[in-house]
Amino acid sequence: MQQAIWQLADLRRVQQDAVDVPLVAAPAISEAGRELLRRHKLGYWDTGGSVYIDLPWAFYWIDRPAPAGQQRVLRSVYRGSAAQVLHALLLDPRRRWHVSELASRAQVSLSTVHQVCTFLEEQLWMDKEGKGPRSVRVLHQPGALLDAWASAHSLAEYEARRFHRWARQFDELLRSLTDALADLGVEHALTLGSGAQLVAPYGTGAEHGWVLLPASAASRLDEIARAAELQRVDEGETVSFLLTRDRSPLLFRRQVQDYWVASDVQLYLDLWAWPQRGKEQARHLRAERLGY
Repeated sequence: MQQAIWQLADLRRVQQDAVDVPLVAAPAISEAGRELLRRHKLGYWDTGGSVYIDLPWAFYWIDRPAPAGQQRVLRSVYRGSAAQVLHALLLDPRRRWHVSELASRAQVSLSTVHQVCTFLEEQLWMDKEGKGPRSVRVLHQPGALLDAWASAHSLAEYEARRFHRWARQFDELLRSLTDALADLGVEHALTLGSGAQLVAPYGTGAEHGWVLLPASAASRLDEIARAAELQRVDEGETVSFLLTRDRSPLLFRRQVQDYWVASDVQLYLDLWAWPQRGKEQARHLRAERLGY
């Protein structure tokens, strides 16, 4: 989109005998794309019925919702396999990606990568450089993408299971819990306050264990509870397991001080959605670890 705008803007600088009206026609044009076109006084039309034409003798401007096909992408891009692509991009925002490399890193199909990249290009957050198999994608607005994803993310996407165990110190509880998960071969990652405290400490220490688990581990919770000496509770929990059906939250976990911790991107998303001082911790984590 940006390259088309620059080309059309250059054409407008060429003096013509007749009034020229450069116009972009596309199946769908994002709100950001429309705003940029208007800023350059370029016309546009899409299949949703949105029109912008600025003539010396007339002015036409109709804004309508994006076509239904684009709305379906917007609703799903922050979930499922598409989210894995976003996650990979945000963890390495300065990298110039070949589609095949991005698909391998995100563990998704080439078609998923193409769909996500098309969405990002429509939002003017990503550029495509070159043509054919040598072309690369560059995410040049990682902050805007992270903000949009955080706005769409909710802790309600997880299924929470509550447990309690008394311990003299929280570190003792956390070590016992994570050792039990490791011994049982259960994939997991610390998130929210218990994860952020390990990578970007903020305020007082964590007193609650927040652990991401794949939804497939639900059938093993009793086994995990016995191994870690936990008891199920309805309130007063000291450990919360957050079961996720999506792969993205656990995909880029890493070890910090011998604990498995969610990626900085996932920590930010979860903290931003957390009503208990989450946004303060999220801002601190973003400044310390992400930098965009």
